[in-house]
Amino acid sequence: MVIRLFLDNRVWVLLLLPLVLSLYLISFLFGFDDIYGLNKTTLSIVEPFLYQLPSAHILAHFLMLLINALALNWVFNSYEFLEKNTYIISLLYVIFTSFFHNWGDPSWLFVAHLCGIFGFGVLFSIKPQQNAKKQAFNAGFLFGLSLFFETSFVLLLPIFLILLLILRGVQIRELLLLTIGYLLPLGFYVSLYFITSGALPNLPLPVSSFYRPNWFETTCLVIIVALFGFCLLGLRARLGKASLRLKKQTQILTVFMFLCALLGFATLFFWGHPALLSLLVLPFSFYFAYALLSSSLGISSYLFFYIIFTFSILKFAVAYYSNLDFY
Repeated sequence: MVIRLFLDNRVWVLLLLPLVLSLYLISFLFGFDDIYGLNKTTLSIVEPFLYQLPSAHILAHFLMLLINALALNWVFNSYEFLEKNTYIISLLYVIFTSFFHNWGDPSWLFVAHLCGIFGFGVLFSIKPQQNAKKQAFNAGFLFGLSLFFETSFVLLLPIFLILLLILRGVQIRELLLLTIGYLLPLGFYVSLYFITSGALPNLPLPVSSFYRPNWFETTCLVIIVALFGFCLLGLRARLGKASLRLKKQTQILTVFMFLCALLGFATLFFWGHPALLSLLVLPFSFYFAYALLSSSLGISSYLFFYIIFTFSILKFAVAYYSNLDFY
């Protein structure tokens, strides 16, 4: 019933999103720490400001998850990843991100997600036959804004250059503009720091240290890998009747998904930091929607959805009653 409501073109179902988020918040009140990773908070250069507003962390998470879910759904519908509008993307984003955040922990991670969502929106607006200098710079700038909130995202620059190469081929000026746009926000920050302090900022960089997940964290990772497989099956089913434009859009999203998965698992196991891995929820939300709509997957995708949904809520209680320590 829940899936059918969100799959249909009924915009009023978005009013149910705050209710779904409230289920996670209520479950969180059982007691819960970070799902995995050595770092309790994201490695943000503006993170210290969060500690000045400790009572606002939960409300901020609630609002940012809601805004991101709506923004990602807008990108999906605006660039015609499906023939009709659907609102399942917003629900999938909320469920999948529940594996990557802690309500009570100060974090700017999902502000960085929002920058990435709008950045992809600009990338999808690029047409192969038209000049894309403006879009390349704007996309790079939006992706670069995420560095204010999650410094580990600087590792994503080569991936975004590859995505632009897929879209436009070898266009040196556009690649250069994307790079300038990506690094410009960081340049603004360094310049401001010079003006106000006269010294280079001490950017918090992760320390290399092999991280070994416990059994509960491993269960979460197994679910993520299984979800990866379902997304590929859903994409395969969709590409059979896709337009050339959609094939190009899914091509760059698929490349991003594979490269981000490699980079994300590497930073998790060698730095204990899951921020890059959390970006998988963006392509996952698109592709799992295809799995739910696929007649060949049908019942299996529905069943897997409800298993993930149930586990994503109950994991808070499981963690609490198992006395697990995730940091």
